[in-house]
Amino acid sequence: MNCKDIQAKLIDYLDHRLDAATAGDMRQHLASCPSCSREVEELRELLTAMSDSALEMPPPALRENFSIMLQSELNMQATTTIIEEFPVATGETPQPARIVRFSSPLWRIAAAVILLAGGIGIGMLIRTKPSESTTTEEIAAMRKELKEMKEEVMFNLINDESASQRIKAVSYVEQMSSPDQQVINALLNTLDHDKSVNVRLASLYSLSRFADRQAVRDSLVTSLKLQTDPIVQVVLINLLGEKRETKAIAPIKEIMTNKKTLPEVKDAAQRSLRTM
Repeated sequence: MNCKDIQAKLIDYLDHRLDAATAGDMRQHLASCPSCSREVEELRELLTAMSDSALEMPPPALRENFSIMLQSELNMQATTTIIEEFPVATGETPQPARIVRFSSPLWRIAAAVILLAGGIGIGMLIRTKPSESTTTEEIAAMRKELKEMKEEVMFNLINDESASQRIKAVSYVEQMSSPDQQVINALLNTLDHDKSVNVRLASLYSLSRFADRQAVRDSLVTSLKLQTDPIVQVVLINLLGEKRETKAIAPIKEIMTNKKTLPEVKDAAQRSLRTM
């Protein structure tokens, strides 16, 4: 055995986890090699000191700081994804001022600046205070900034021409514990007017998290009158029935009396009416 092989097996040797033949080869090499012998003694002393040391528990603030640093890294990764997934396109029709196309250089730069600023800002907050715990106010402020960044990305994606990107926009809401009314309104508008059934369903599933709010249920009742796709109708009827929303009784009955309504939708409507 050479020195490289010995060094790779030192810990197993000290823990007595080697077979007899290998352990014998180790002892023979150590007896003739001062360098490896010295290294094994130093490692033995280190392991002994570690075993004799009291177990140190991390401070409560460590988990909070780790969460912030993790979010910082996620922001960096999101920036890279945006730049890689959406190449610059030319000759596109200008969009309204509120919406910046993902494929435009302006949006790509803006997204990078927004997310990088959030990530770097959080990292600097922690690195510049090595001897202090991050205050509750600072953490709350950073979380607010991150929430606003996610909303900004969501608002830009929600109007993308690609249905998959609009679904991705809706998925961002899943990461928001308490989205504001502007976000809720964007989901409701998507539910009512998006041309893709899959996008409308994704919006409806996201909205279901907030169906305990009366204002959201009222909007869902209004939306029920606009929906013509059977799948969306069934999911929406079941949701309102589960919430026992009596305001939905009239539009559900209208769906049942409509000659164009599929039997499966009528069956779901009847079941929901029995629970209200």
